[in-house]
Amino acid sequence: MMSVDISNIAEENHNYAIHLATFQNMLTYKNGSFMLNTVSKRNPFEAVDFWRNISLAAEILIKASLLKHQIPFFKKRAHGEYGEKVIAPANPWLEETLRILEIDHIAQINTGTVSTALRSTEETLFEKITFDPKKAKLISEMFYIIIRTRRNRNNHFFFPNQGNIEISEIEILFLPLLNLLEELYNHSDQDDQAF
Repeated sequence: MMSVDISNIAEENHNYAIHLATFQNMLTYKNGSFMLNTVSKRNPFEAVDFWRNISLAAEILIKASLLKHQIPFFKKRAHGEYGEKVIAPANPWLEETLRILEIDHIAQINTGTVSTALRSTEETLFEKITFDPKKAKLISEMFYIIIRTRRNRNNHFFFPNQGNIEISEIEILFLPLLNLLEELYNHSDQDDQAF
């Protein structure tokens, strides 16, 4: 049986988050920054697709940041002993995390919810690295707004009142969040020394 190598899973999820955020060409990504592109009129389904994709991009970007900074946030899913095996030979931290959690199959990896990822970020990641406390607080506040207003609503059901694009919401909430998460993802030990 083949094994899935997830050694580069943080980078792969970072790339996927960029893909989701820019998928409908309302946002662009260049030189490590998300920017507003030309926003054209969208039908209600396309608008809800955009809100879902951009919300999911933020969730995946925070999870990619946790993995890049070696914060174990996932758990072992019960009854997942099927399918492909999972390995991380080029990532000793992740390989050890899989061993400790007794995860042998990719189906056993439970990445949790955006709320659990945010809690790991607040309680562990922000304690591990030196990150501007005001920016850390903004990330949390923006995520809680998105969880209440867009993410859960658009992921599980279609509501017609969610079917329009609010440019101000993109500019005030989503773009700053995505760019703060991008900064968090790219944070390095050299950044810590600058403080």
